[in-house]
Amino acid sequence: MYLTPKSLTSLDNIPTSIDPFSEFFHSKCPIVTFSTCSSLNQPFYNLSSLGQENVIHSSNQGRENQGEIDQSYVELAVDVLRAQNPEYIQALKDFLTVLPNPRWIEWVLIQGIYRLAEIDREACFWVLDHSDYLMPELDVNNYAVQWVGFKLKSQGFIFNQDFWFTAPLQLELTKNARLELWQNLSIGDRLILEAIFKIHNS
Repeated sequence: MYLTPKSLTSLDNIPTSIDPFSEFFHSKCPIVTFSTCSSLNQPFYNLSSLGQENVIHSSNQGRENQGEIDQSYVELAVDVLRAQNPEYIQALKDFLTVLPNPRWIEWVLIQGIYRLAEIDREACFWVLDHSDYLMPELDVNNYAVQWVGFKLKSQGFIFNQDFWFTAPLQLELTKNARLELWQNLSIGDRLILEAIFKIHNS
């Protein structure tokens, strides 16, 4: 299999339900930040109110416009991720360095995960369960933490009251927050909750 770089052409963006470049990230809003705690009684994560330049995936460096990325890059990512082969994934990441910005690589990988979820649930679950193969180009765990914080916050829930972390990636939710979180989720969203946070809709 030969990987040939494609030219960057304009196309219509097909957003995922947690599109890292969505308009939701433009406004000032809370994000989950990692912190070291000296006591077991302290939270593992803190929510901070930061400007858009500090919000994940929203800096000007990463917003040149993902619509300019040829869709064939995403299609290639889907095919490679579906193979569930660490060597293929590394070759894909090496190939994607033809893109002019590391954040575009991150975007392609995220889009690939969400497309894969729609056509091969088991393969997508494998990718999420072995997300270290996507590092450092994409930190899936950090991405998932950021997303779930935004999702719950946008639904009106309060961090450390309605939802909190008892350990890294160990998300605790009130009953209402759990029920609301599962509303209007894509297959990719659900797989992230199941694979990363081990939360199931029951």
